[in-house]
Amino acid sequence: DAAGNTLTGRTVTWASNDEAVATVSTSGLVMGVAAGSATITATSEGQSGTATVTVTMPAIVFRRSDSAPEIYRVGTDGVTQVQLTNNSAGDYEPFWSPDGSKIAFLSDRDGNREIYVMNENGSAQVRITDNPAEDRHPSWSPDGSRIVFWSDRDGNAEIYVMNADGSNPVRLTNNTATDAAPTWSGDGSQIVFYSLRSGAGDIYRMNVDGSDQVRLTNNQAGDFDPEFSPDGSKIAFTSVRDGGDAEIYVMDADGSNQTR
Repeated sequence: DAAGNTLTGRTVTWASNDEAVATVSTSGLVMGVAAGSATITATSEGQSGTATVTVTMPAIVFRRSDSAPEIYRVGTDGVTQVQLTNNSAGDYEPFWSPDGSKIAFLSDRDGNREIYVMNENGSAQVRITDNPAEDRHPSWSPDGSRIVFWSDRDGNAEIYVMNADGSNPVRLTNNTATDAAPTWSGDGSQIVFYSLRSGAGDIYRMNVDGSDQVRLTNNQAGDFDPEFSPDGSKIAFTSVRDGGDAEIYVMDADGSNQTR
C-alpha cells in the first residue's frame, strides 16, 4: 500500500513490457534475460504501479586447464581473461550467484571435491561443504539464498539443497541410482536434473522440496545436463540419442516437443 505494507488477499497481475530483457512470474519474481531496461507493471483492483529494471549481464566464468584447472572470468567481448583461483589442485564448475556478486565452484584443494564460494573478483574463497565424499555441481536458487548440488555422501550420487553459507543441507532424492546435475527454474519452484534410475540417463523434474519427481525423457541413449529457460517454459539438455557426439536439444517444461 502507500505506506509500504504488504497487501494480502489481493489478486495481482504482473507484466513486463519487454520480455526479451526481463520476464516476471505470476508471483512477481523478475528474471533478467538480456542486457537492457524493461518496465514491470503490477495491477490489482484497477490500480497499477510500475518499476523500471535495468539488466546488466555479468562476465563469463569458466575453467581453464593449464598446469592445473583454474577458474577464470572473461568479459562478454571475450578479450580480457582474469584468473580468479590459483592453487596446485583443481578448481572446476563455476556458477554465478543471481546478483553477480559471488561465484560457487568445485575444488579438490583440500583432498577431495568440495563446494566453495568466492567474491566475483576471486577474493574471500570459502569452503562451504566438508565431508569425505564428493560434493559437486552447485547451482544457486534465483533469490540467492540456497544452493542445490549433488553428492555421494550417503553412498551414491543424490541431490541436496543447502543454505548459501553451507548450513542445513537437506537430501532431496533417495534411490540406488545416480541423480546429478541439478539446476533451478527461474521462479525458484522446481529443480531439473538427470538420473540413471531407469538405466540410461534421463531428465527429471521435481519440486524444490523433492516431491513430485517426474520423468521427462525416455530413450535408450543418454540425456544429461538440463537447464531451464529463464521463463521456465523450456528445458535445454544434451543427448546422444542420435548416435555419435552429444548434441543440444530443447523441450517444453513438461517433456513434450523434444527438438534437436
